[in-house]
Amino acid sequence: MDARVSTVDFSSSFTAPPVVLVVDSSVDTCNRLCVGMSSAGYTVLITENSNEALKYLEFIVPDAILIDATSPDTGGFELSRWIKASSVWADIPVLFMVELANNEQIIRSFENGGSDYLSKPLRIPEVLARLTTRIAVRVEARDYVTRTDCH
Repeated sequence: MDARVSTVDFSSSFTAPPVVLVVDSSVDTCNRLCVGMSSAGYTVLITENSNEALKYLEFIVPDAILIDATSPDTGGFELSRWIKASSVWADIPVLFMVELANNEQIIRSFENGGSDYLSKPLRIPEVLARLTTRIAVRVEARDYVTRTDCH
């Protein structure tokens, strides 16, 4: 684990530790993400494919989803399209994990609803920074809608 990984204080922005769903078939990547994100205060759920991820989503609404762009089953891009087509899940930030300097994967990530991307090999401090930002933006957007809703 990177020595620069530090915990993130979610107390002011979040009511509970953020939940992140990771969809990746690489055991090494999942282990690194689990250790790094858990140490920083995240609750991490791991699935190895898109079908398992959809089963998780029947029961939970995570605060963010990390998807391997090269998922071997139905594909990470297709999973993202499913997520973004659902009114329940559409506002969940999706961050794609792409191969370093693979511009095609990066562009496809955004074309398929990705909020951001992370280059492999992953750097845990960068993962945490991007997750924290994307989740905070989601919380702010929800708060804004709540404050301006005229029901």
